[in-house]
Amino acid sequence: DGGTSKGDFYEAMNAAGVWQLPLLFVVANNQWAISVPRAAQTGAETIAQKAIAGGFNGEQVDGNDIIALHERISAALERARSGGGPQLIEALTYRLCDHTTADDASRYRSAEELEAQWQREPIVRLYRYLCAQGWWDEARDEALKAECAEQVEVAVKDYLGTEPLPPEAMFEHLYAELPAAYESQREQAAGRGDHG
Repeated sequence: DGGTSKGDFYEAMNAAGVWQLPLLFVVANNQWAISVPRAAQTGAETIAQKAIAGGFNGEQVDGNDIIALHERISAALERARSGGGPQLIEALTYRLCDHTTADDASRYRSAEELEAQWQREPIVRLYRYLCAQGWWDEARDEALKAECAEQVEVAVKDYLGTEPLPPEAMFEHLYAELPAAYESQREQAAGRGDHG
């Protein structure tokens, strides 16, 4: 959501609106622009209404409701693909963790606020809904977790068993034909070139 206050976002919306591009902007409004609350980083009442400046449709969706979000994104994509021009969806959610490893979100939000938001966490919410409908249960959930854990373990073992590539391998898939400017760098990485 903080990125929607940057110039390149408005420029992209303007170009999309002028050219009626088949484009969908999805904004995850997690209520925080790093450590700044959304209300302090934009004067717009909603992020969705920023689409008005681009001349196209914007709407808010409960970003913690996976089913509603899927339905609204599907409809917006269909409109865009069928000539309806660009669309914007603001998915209202909440950032449950720190912004980065250098961030301490407890400095600017309360433990009570965070705990209340955990009750709306999307995966837990979907799990509860599926169980309430009789489409899922704890036993199937545990079996799926065990199957996924096993697949991850196999993938990790495969990866750890892979022979390391030589340093010059980083140049192998950059271009169909490596430009001359990079040839000396490849030679240096291979230990065959001038390192000065």
